[in-house]
Amino acid sequence: MTIGHSIDEQVENFARMKGITVADALTFLSGKGFANSAQAELMARGGQATQLGRLAGSKAANTALRFVPGLAAATAALGAADIVAGNDSFGNKVMDAGAMGLGGIAGGMLGGPAGVAIGSSLGKTASDATQAIFGGGKSAEQRRMEEALAALRGGQI
Repeated sequence: MTIGHSIDEQVENFARMKGITVADALTFLSGKGFANSAQAELMARGGQATQLGRLAGSKAANTALRFVPGLAAATAALGAADIVAGNDSFGNKVMDAGAMGLGGIAGGMLGGPAGVAIGSSLGKTASDATQAIFGGGKSAEQRRMEEALAALRGGQI
């Protein structure tokens, strides 16, 4: 069972994706439908009488929520482009792709297409952070530059 969505809803979502057109994709990326449904859910959870409910129901919140699908798709596309065109090692690319895949799966269970894009982006970010913290996120060129700098500082060059 998926969190937040029933299996029947997921089957219906996949059936709708078969006939998607460019106009449909642009409508989704405009964020209007996402913003309205997310705003309604936030207001229901926050309640009209609470400060969160009033903030969630504001025009500013609706405007901010309209940016979510487009930004999510853009960051997912940039993450994929980094994997394909980046100068990282093959191991780093495999780790990034795996993290994006797992993040996309988790995001899809929580929030449909926008959730997939957000999950993919967060997965790539987590992979890059792990590589940076544990030293595996450096490209071959970065390692050569660091070795040259260390040699200069050590008086070898």
